[in-house]
Amino acid sequence: MASVQKIPIFQVKELVNFYKLIAAHPSLNNARILGTPNGRLSIQGTWTQRNLERKTDQRFLQNYDLNSDLTSVYAGFSIDVTTELMSALTRDEARKAVLRQAIIDKSPKQFIEIWDKHHLVKNYDLSALDVHGDVYTDIEFRSFEWSPDNTKLLYIAEKKLPKSEPFYKQKPLDKKDKEENEDDKVTVGNEYIYKPHWGEQLVGKHRPVVVVLDTTEDTITALPGIPDDLSPGQVIWTEDQDIIGVVWKHEPQYLGLTACTNRYSWIFLLKNEEFYKLSDEGYAVHSPRISLNGEYLVWLQREAGVVPHHNAHALILRDLKTKNSNNKTIVEIAVKQIINGKHFYGIYGRLPRRCWSDGSQYLFFSTTQRNNIVSYILNIKTKDITEINNTRSSLSILDVKENVIAFLSTSLTQPHSILVGHFKNEAVDSGDIPRTVITTPMKIDGFEKITYELNEHKYDSNETINEFNYIYFGPKSGENKSVPLIVVPHGGPHSNYTNTFSLDYSLFILAGFGIVQVNYRGSTGMGSQTVEYLQGKVGDVDVRDCLTATVEALKKYPWLDSERIGLCGGSHGGFLVAHLSGQIPDFFKAVVARNPVIDIAVMFGISDIPDCRNALTKEEKIAYLRNVCAVESGFPYNVLTDVAEPAIDMFVKMKKCSPIMYVDRVKAPTLISIGTKDLRVPSSQGTMWYNRLKSNKVKTKMLVYDDNHPLSTGPAEIDHIINDCLWLLEHTSKHKESKDKE
Repeated sequence: MASVQKIPIFQVKELVNFYKLIAAHPSLNNARILGTPNGRLSIQGTWTQRNLERKTDQRFLQNYDLNSDLTSVYAGFSIDVTTELMSALTRDEARKAVLRQAIIDKSPKQFIEIWDKHHLVKNYDLSALDVHGDVYTDIEFRSFEWSPDNTKLLYIAEKKLPKSEPFYKQKPLDKKDKEENEDDKVTVGNEYIYKPHWGEQLVGKHRPVVVVLDTTEDTITALPGIPDDLSPGQVIWTEDQDIIGVVWKHEPQYLGLTACTNRYSWIFLLKNEEFYKLSDEGYAVHSPRISLNGEYLVWLQREAGVVPHHNAHALILRDLKTKNSNNKTIVEIAVKQIINGKHFYGIYGRLPRRCWSDGSQYLFFSTTQRNNIVSYILNIKTKDITEINNTRSSLSILDVKENVIAFLSTSLTQPHSILVGHFKNEAVDSGDIPRTVITTPMKIDGFEKITYELNEHKYDSNETINEFNYIYFGPKSGENKSVPLIVVPHGGPHSNYTNTFSLDYSLFILAGFGIVQVNYRGSTGMGSQTVEYLQGKVGDVDVRDCLTATVEALKKYPWLDSERIGLCGGSHGGFLVAHLSGQIPDFFKAVVARNPVIDIAVMFGISDIPDCRNALTKEEKIAYLRNVCAVESGFPYNVLTDVAEPAIDMFVKMKKCSPIMYVDRVKAPTLISIGTKDLRVPSSQGTMWYNRLKSNKVKTKMLVYDDNHPLSTGPAEIDHIINDCLWLLEHTSKHKESKDKE
């Protein structure tokens, strides 16, 4: 039986208090700019805050009234909207639709409420009406849009499937002779048929359909016309009340969508129940947006298939007023210099829901750039891009209306704040959009001595990609070797760290650590070639960059203690901390691994993203897919024998690139956290590492949560974050170090 760690009570209480202090700062979900009858503007912000007593997140809405010069007039009290899943205003802002979830007879049910400015006008019980299943509210598929005439609501929901019963089931006698309606008919023997879904964090999303609620006729219609092998989402209205959206291919296999922008998909038009593809073959697409004048459709697009799960996107434009218009690339994927002399590394995020200037000549968007989030002005006609001037913090565009822009500002030392600015044409040349602060976050006690610094490193080598970056977050100064260091590589692997507020890393800082966040080669925000460079080099290039960042930080910040270094990472970050603890076993004193990737050769066949073979190059992945598909395609077995050996070599390469190859060298005490519902990195990966370390008599503990990949639900989050901190404190303390030397 595992021994229970004895933890000083005062230390636990202090960490819990730190957690409560940071959790009191809400996160901004979105902001909406509204007009008011007296000519003033109003910013409506929706926030999320952790409610520790209820062990869940609580959402609230707050209104901020502004003068025409954007100075603040009044901030209203917060209104709890936790039960609101989505909401939408009509264009004239006269009516509001709310998708609400309520518990009725101990079961969750969804309702669509229609409000005017005085009262609840209508309420549709979606369960009782029984036209479709649950409405989709996830970021990949969701839509909730009023039609241009303010009478119809457009959204995505789960398709209603025929009811099924066992082959044998006795029925009530009083129903025996009743005539069955078509809707009451059931099939038999289909109760246990497997229904594939869209993977991690999209469980239960099987067959989405496009739905229109007509509030005049009080009808709900699941629209026909979408081919059966395609799943629709992100739908919007055209000015003619046709429908444009995205469809993803789900045959022959559903592949996880979360964090994977490489899935085959198309922009489509649904007109009079006729389906048309507007985008080209071989691409992955998202974020369709129609200009205010109805002339242009834009979307983001990148190569699909056996390519990195996430990478830079091109911005594509289609002229909706010209028949048989060609698709034009407005923003290329390549890195380039832009109008105000800055470098632009590509688009990695989503387009804002409302992103157009008056007149529809300019489009506004935000994206990660190296280690910050940066906002831009795009001239649709000239294709020129201008960076919006900003210092230090990350700046994201939330909403645009009548050339007024609502921004989110944040940094590692600053929780979320709403800013608002007015776009004028001069900003296209200067990048200057003056901004008014609408909300000022509370200061965090202890952060006055904390700083962050964005660092770049370039190797003196002939490698085609020879640079990466890292962020230092920690004390501004201190006595030599007085501060323990935690190195935190990100997951993905094709994501990145940006200069944004983080609860867990803020807790580590208040506990006395310095942190190095590593954007190794393969991270996004540094150009598509940097992303692609990691393919076939995982376990090598990324590991080397993490070690280099650690060594460079120790040189630059002498108060960091080289004898007290810990590692913390999840997913591919877990893969890297496991690698580092095995490849350089005497350098790191403690390890925290959350849902770590341990053996790629084992994992790729059971993950929701079976194309997760980061150990392989693009060419090797294509070759592998051909090998796997040979038998299924009807080729005789003797044809396969010629390619079987290369396939085996690929398995071997995946194994050799994995941390499991170094498990017998690990010395550092290791804490592992796994989620039993994790479909991205199955929990068996962490269990494998735990068992091997235990067999090797390495101090090891594993926390098991009834959660999915992010471990972000209330009870799981607070438990694993505080346990992580306690583990790192215990094994990087000066007392521990001196005891080891004795």
